[in-house]
Amino acid sequence: MNYTLNQLQIFLKIVETKSITKASEELHLTQPAVSIQLKNFQQQFDIPLTEVIGRKIYITKFGKEIAQAAQEIINQVNAINFKTMAYKGQLTGKLKIEVVSTGKYVMPYFLSDFLQLNKGIELNMDVTNMKSVTESLEDNTIDFALVSQLPNSINIDKLDLLQNKLYLIGNASLKVKEGDLKDQLFKELPFIFREKGSGTRQIMETYINKKKVFGFKEN
Repeated sequence: MNYTLNQLQIFLKIVETKSITKASEELHLTQPAVSIQLKNFQQQFDIPLTEVIGRKIYITKFGKEIAQAAQEIINQVNAINFKTMAYKGQLTGKLKIEVVSTGKYVMPYFLSDFLQLNKGIELNMDVTNMKSVTESLEDNTIDFALVSQLPNSINIDKLDLLQNKLYLIGNASLKVKEGDLKDQLFKELPFIFREKGSGTRQIMETYINKKKVFGFKEN
């Protein structure tokens, strides 16, 4: 066996995403590079790790067992790195954060200096919607979250980072009178909004109900 840590990490990402395309995106590599590393890794085993049916890639039972072993190896390597940095007096460990979609534009600003000063911190940041963030907080599977509005279902410590303003936007050529906004706008024009579970959508629905906007009907 002559596999590398890089090959283990790439294979684990393929197992996680079940897609070479998604794996390459998350690893910031090209698809050919990921495919080549998977091929090189596979060549070290007589039993298939994956199989392709149609255009989808599936992990074999043997591949799943290898992935589990690979994860243990990666964990041990990380532990060695963390211990080495800890002996040097550096802050180490994994930091898992989930942010709502708007958070991806501001979170790097708040994290960049911290990560620059603490090279031993391994960041895992997932961009999702409000519903998913709330579920992760409830399950205690993340360290921090960035949301546009606080969940009511759980008791949490919070810190306000910045004001988040929402605006209704439309075609620049559209002429709307102030009095028409409440009674006619939603009757005559299509309305585009976020998916269910989004904090932005929740705020929008709360505003519509509070203002009693007539004529609004979800398609």
